[in-house]
Amino acid sequence: MPFCPVNATICNGTSCLLAPDNFNKILNTILTTTITILLSLMMFSMGCSVEFKKFWGHIRWPWGITMGFLCQFGIMPIIGFVLALAFNVQPLQAVVILIMGCCPGGTGSNVLTYWVDGDMDLSLCMTTCSILLALGMMPLCLYLYSKKWVDSNAIILPYNRIGK
Repeated sequence: MPFCPVNATICNGTSCLLAPDNFNKILNTILTTTITILLSLMMFSMGCSVEFKKFWGHIRWPWGITMGFLCQFGIMPIIGFVLALAFNVQPLQAVVILIMGCCPGGTGSNVLTYWVDGDMDLSLCMTTCSILLALGMMPLCLYLYSKKWVDSNAIILPYNRIGK
């Protein structure tokens, strides 16, 4: 006779049927909600530190934004491409490295800028512009740099749906 746990719903002597465990689903919902709320609160509080005059100055004279754009969509994808070639990774891994190299900057850079007492106005301005420009630049960079691994038709990248 098999041993049936206390939480078994049916125990007919030969087999036991356990109730479905929803713990992971509930925990996932709680964690997702909590992280979303905390991230929103953190970004809102960083946005409160912005002085509109300085922010507008970075928009009017976009030297910092231009340097950030060149680094974000010029240097980072090239570094990802070179690293994928240098370490001779599998095609799927190479495409993942390229995707990470083409993604725009975000919350992490803003947090680091805040911690080192950097120019929060410039950081938030660059993050905003980087995310907006990524709608076109990310598919373009992926198209240019992933040809070596995507031409075999084993990996299909939906370039036209990346921004949706």
